[in-house]
Amino acid sequence: MQASIRQPIYSFLDKIRTRLKRLVQLQRPESRVDIRLEQKALPYVFLLALAWYIISPNLVSTCAAAALGGLLLASYLWARAMAMHVSAWRKLHYSAFQVGDELEEIITVSNTSWLPLLWVQFSDHSDLPGYAISGVRGADAYSKVNWRFHTTCTRRGVYTLGPWELVLGEPFGIFKVIQHYTHSQEILVYPPLAHIPRHLLPHSSAFGDQRTSRYPLQDETILAFTTRPYAPGDPLRRVHWPTSAHRNQTYVKQFDPLATSAAWLVPDFDDSVHMNLGDDSSLESMIILLASLADWLLREQFAVGFYAHEHSPQLLRPQRGKNAFWNLLRSIAPMYTVTNQPFAETLREVRPLLGLQDMLLVVTPSLDPAWARELRKLSNQRRIHAFMLDPAGYGGQPARPYMQMLASLGVTSSLLQPGDIQPIPGSYGALRRWEFRTLSTGRVILVQTPRQAANKPHPGEQRHG
Repeated sequence: MQASIRQPIYSFLDKIRTRLKRLVQLQRPESRVDIRLEQKALPYVFLLALAWYIISPNLVSTCAAAALGGLLLASYLWARAMAMHVSAWRKLHYSAFQVGDELEEIITVSNTSWLPLLWVQFSDHSDLPGYAISGVRGADAYSKVNWRFHTTCTRRGVYTLGPWELVLGEPFGIFKVIQHYTHSQEILVYPPLAHIPRHLLPHSSAFGDQRTSRYPLQDETILAFTTRPYAPGDPLRRVHWPTSAHRNQTYVKQFDPLATSAAWLVPDFDDSVHMNLGDDSSLESMIILLASLADWLLREQFAVGFYAHEHSPQLLRPQRGKNAFWNLLRSIAPMYTVTNQPFAETLREVRPLLGLQDMLLVVTPSLDPAWARELRKLSNQRRIHAFMLDPAGYGGQPARPYMQMLASLGVTSSLLQPGDIQPIPGSYGALRRWEFRTLSTGRVILVQTPRQAANKPHPGEQRHG
């Protein structure tokens, strides 16, 4: 009996709670709007004045209750009008795709109410370095206001513009309206390239004979000469079912290539071996070197693959052409060091992916002998070259003795100093920024604008040779 009585009561209370919630929260297609009470003591003061009026009605109690009640109602109605009739949006006007390009976006606030906006605050949560956009504006009734923000991209990576918030206030300061916009836009800034001295690059003779494929895609013979365990990214048509059934594990076929073997780039992202921070760090030098090596290998008609272990394994199968280059840049642009990932372990992970005739190019500043021993195990019939970022150039120990150990293991290597990896401004074409010129007459003309976001060209045709 009691349960049958409680159920209607709970249902009635839920309906009241839902309706009260609608008074302070609105769900719009582009945002969620909260009406927040800032002066929390004022409703209690109004209730006290109302109780005073009920207990002892007189002129003072009547005026106090009416004034406080009217103030609360007027403030709420003003805030409600802003919540329903004020909207905002942001548009990326000029975009960037390489370090040094300028990015610009416009934030527009529209007020369709007959009430003016005394102040509007824009609060952004973008993670683009150096891009702090915030400010306060006012707006008339039935009007629009624009914010224009811009910055020069100084760091490679994948960033997001947004989410963001719009905060509005009514003149009495009792209520505040907060509009939450969850939409975000991804921005990709490619790392620059560098000219690598020719004497530091592996010589073609070290890679064995090369011959160009007559086919547009990577060639395979009809005969597989070995199998290996399945790795993410392998096509199912390569699964060797007899071996998989025999070993109770998925194995794939490796084919004898008719064209030049693939080249694999394997970097070291172990946090314990990298030194310095920012643009002068060994990590940034490694990223620039990886991008430059990929560009060089693809121009030498190699199929380039990539494997790294950041927070999780990152694998790109060997491919040729400019699309392979941009896919690789897209992978390495957001990468940073991680803890507890020794380079020797990364080399053990990549071992099943390598064909017997594949090239392996490793990049690391590590002086740990463990990865050199692991590299020696991979050298059977494979062409291996190690690019050593000299720790002495970043404040660490010199790598000359380590280079001698690599040579004794039969591993060719190159020792790179920080000065050997100098970023090229505008690696993928001219940097796009606002540029003006003042004529002798005093007239100022526009020479160049940043790159239009809606019509951003693909940079594949403009990278340096």
